[in-house]
Amino acid sequence: MKERVTLKKNIDWDKISLLMKIGLVGAFINLAGDMIIGWGIRNEHLTGLEGFVSHYLTVSDGRLFCSAILGLVGAPISTVAHFGVYKLIEPFSQKYSKLYRNGLFGCLVLGGPGVHMSSVATAFFYKYMTLTNPDVALAASIRFACYFSLPLYIPFLVFWIIETYAHLKAFSTGLSPYPRWCWIFSLPVGTLIFSFVRLLGNHAIVNAIMVGCLTLGNIWKIAGLLIMLKKAEENCLKVS
Repeated sequence: MKERVTLKKNIDWDKISLLMKIGLVGAFINLAGDMIIGWGIRNEHLTGLEGFVSHYLTVSDGRLFCSAILGLVGAPISTVAHFGVYKLIEPFSQKYSKLYRNGLFGCLVLGGPGVHMSSVATAFFYKYMTLTNPDVALAASIRFACYFSLPLYIPFLVFWIIETYAHLKAFSTGLSPYPRWCWIFSLPVGTLIFSFVRLLGNHAIVNAIMVGCLTLGNIWKIAGLLIMLKKAEENCLKVS
């Protein structure tokens, strides 16, 4: 107990605030990459997956390149904020802070190059396969994604689930300095909120937001926790 009290007193709140602000900037850089590739109108004459990805055919090579670079840079920077969250859970729970940290490292390594870059590469492949042989373009692109993207998506998803579980469990059970209701500032909640925009129909801005849904969920998490950071500090001082 004395060790926990000491750790709580030694929390560097200014540093954590800075980490969250840096992470928020990274998340917006990542969002810019998502919006660039997602901006477009889908071909409503096509159904299923082919209709879902049809707007990628109109994305220029320059936009694809910019999207790839922005995601490659922005995604890892955004995880800086998550290190701040880890430092806030650590004094309250070694178990969940370690789980959170392990999941975080996986997301750091795989988020930019593993998920964002490989997704853009698949869109690029689909675009040029359609120009070459539209009859087999979708099937070839699915195979391309299964061979080269899916092996990266799967471990990323595992790490993401680990981090998210630790986050929700720590916050909802009071193992953080935040009020328990602050579990709502989490990736799945933010992603779910922004996913409802799809109900607005087939518009460029709507499709762009849908591509950036997970990143917007990350922004929701970081921004919410940053706004509530002062309250967390007050709670921590009371407990100490």
